[in-house]
Amino acid sequence: MPGAVRLNPTDEMLHAAADTLGSSRIVQVLWSFDRPVPRHTLEAEWERLDQGRLSRRAAPSRVPGARRSWVRAHNTERLDTTARPVTADTLMEWADREVRVPLPPGSSALWRLAAAPYGSGSVVSLAVPHFRCDGLGIFDAIASGGLPDRTVPEAAIASGRPPDASGPLGDAVDVLRQAARAGVDTARWLPRLLGSPAERAGLAAALRRPPAGPPVAGEPRFFTSLIVETDAIAWEEKARARGGTVNSLFIEIAANLVRAAVRTGAPTPIEVGLPMTLRESKDDGRANALVVLPLTVQGGPPRHSGLRRTRDATRELLSRTGERGSTLVPEALWHLLPAGRSHRLLRPGAQQTDVVASNFGRTPDAVARFTGRPADGVAVRTMNVPGVVADRARIRASLCLVRTGDRMAVTVTGMPDHFGDGSSLARLVGEELSAWGLRADRWWGAGPTPHARDA
Repeated sequence: MPGAVRLNPTDEMLHAAADTLGSSRIVQVLWSFDRPVPRHTLEAEWERLDQGRLSRRAAPSRVPGARRSWVRAHNTERLDTTARPVTADTLMEWADREVRVPLPPGSSALWRLAAAPYGSGSVVSLAVPHFRCDGLGIFDAIASGGLPDRTVPEAAIASGRPPDASGPLGDAVDVLRQAARAGVDTARWLPRLLGSPAERAGLAAALRRPPAGPPVAGEPRFFTSLIVETDAIAWEEKARARGGTVNSLFIEIAANLVRAAVRTGAPTPIEVGLPMTLRESKDDGRANALVVLPLTVQGGPPRHSGLRRTRDATRELLSRTGERGSTLVPEALWHLLPAGRSHRLLRPGAQQTDVVASNFGRTPDAVARFTGRPADGVAVRTMNVPGVVADRARIRASLCLVRTGDRMAVTVTGMPDHFGDGSSLARLVGEELSAWGLRADRWWGAGPTPHARDA
């Protein structure tokens, strides 16, 4: 029997985010090109992506206790191009409109590809709901050449119907496998639980958590956003000179923005969410294969000195033994629990940290050359739509870092209550980079760019 890719707890949590947090999370990849990208080239890319991992839907299980399955689907959200140019002043407005286009879980609008003239070239946006694929998964899907996930049966690809592996027999097999795995994993987990007062206290507190209800009253805050590029070699040198790494400098920049704009000097510790991938290869068929680890750093005023403490704390956090997952109990056990109780046993995740710092590393060549030509710039950001309900989520800022060639692209999004508009956020980010001896070489939408000065 061919295997089916089943939804995991993170997928389920992100599916339900609109109900539990009042918003959905969108991952957006942005490209700028110094020459126009023809529509027929974009159409070919759209067709290629529609044959790959991004175009699938969650098929319900037919046996209680079985997990839902990912099956092939056709994206009905067509390519969107416009003749109206985007300028340096309107670029982020255009990008914001793209992430706001509805891509709800139950619809056949699966992802959105759009483009517009920008300066002497083009700007391209790919927006994908996080429940459908995480950021590194999107990179892998773009780079896959449009080939379908190898774990999805060809019959499902051709018909769009749930495959045999996700039918009654496949569901029954999944329940049995989950039950067997739950027994083994629970037997391994219980001694650790019994030996850890902190873990027992956290589990007890989670079980006392009230059931999730409709979003609390409150206006969702759509985050202010900007993208800035700086020299990648200079970033490495400044980090190394302070006893740190590229990542520890990135973490401190994220923490400093919170120190400066949210906590304003308060000594309260800050939690920085660090997404850690669980993918073992680019062929990993899971929609979301990551866990967000909260790194606690000191509060107070912004710090621009040594990075050794942050580097050591990050390494210690990432190297801790034990199961990595999005649930407080073994995942196989979590899947078998009633929905009314299982939701309480999800780890708080990114939305319950002060700031998330997502380091995507180097851009794969296939992503840097999307549409078959080298991009002038590549950036990634994650956005909550319609925004974050402040009383439901703790997060106040989110940063993404990606290196393409010799440049780092840093995307910063922040709650406008704290960070203000784009100009205010740009000033704060520019000052933060300058404090580390870094120069903002290029702003996307916050000033002139090399090929959009006359736009």
